[in-house]
Amino acid sequence: MSEASIRQLSSERASRIHRLEFDEMATVFYAHDATLMPSGGETVRGIDAIREFWRATPKDGLVALTLELLDVEVSGDIGYEVGHFNRTLRPDHGAPFQEHGKYLVVYRAGAEGDWKAVAEMFNSDSRG
Repeated sequence: MSEASIRQLSSERASRIHRLEFDEMATVFYAHDATLMPSGGETVRGIDAIREFWRATPKDGLVALTLELLDVEVSGDIGYEVGHFNRTLRPDHGAPFQEHGKYLVVYRAGAEGDWKAVAEMFNSDSRG
């Protein structure tokens, strides 16, 4: 995988999240044994649990998400991306608000040569 491939995969993921295509995004983006470590939440393990996590985000108030990829590195069959995110959340009771944070995604080459995220972590810059 090249740095350009990671940038493209990241862009496709953000587009699918924006369009609320969580099932498709999870299938294309994550490995079956992936781990997701969301801000303020429990660790989520496995593609099915990750898919459920993303399906719940509109109910949790996610309105918009943008990703700013800052750094990409590839070595052999492992790669990673580091970036910032901005998301708009609209709670059931209250005004919408912006949240800014950072994220890290680790990729691994699969047996068929496709690349999937095996670990992702993101957290807010807010102290709260």
